[in-house]
Amino acid sequence: MTKHRSSALDLTTSIALASMHSGITLWHRLPMLAAPPDAGGKSRHAGELDRMMREKASAAVEGAFEAQKELFRLAGAAMTGRLDFTAMPDVLATVAAAGLRPAFRTVEANSRRLGRRR
Repeated sequence: MTKHRSSALDLTTSIALASMHSGITLWHRLPMLAAPPDAGGKSRHAGELDRMMREKASAAVEGAFEAQKELFRLAGAAMTGRLDFTAMPDVLATVAAAGLRPAFRTVEANSRRLGRRR
């Protein structure tokens, strides 16, 4: 297999880091979600809430696209004999890591950005 190989341990580590960044992001965003709207019925944090929804949708679409690209790459390697039989157990972790990478990147960026705000 090529340099894109990802083990289950790498995926688990990425998930653990993403959960830490998710906690930081939620710490900053939950008060925004709980804040009452102003007299016009609009939240003071409407821009941040809108950004939150756009980022989630974007990460989901990008993750699906990245997982498909990784599946095609692995299928091509398997058809041409470049995919080693011993790499087969890592195939699912590789595809999952490729699909989750955009979401992990977004979560980390949000925790850093929201952490600097205060």
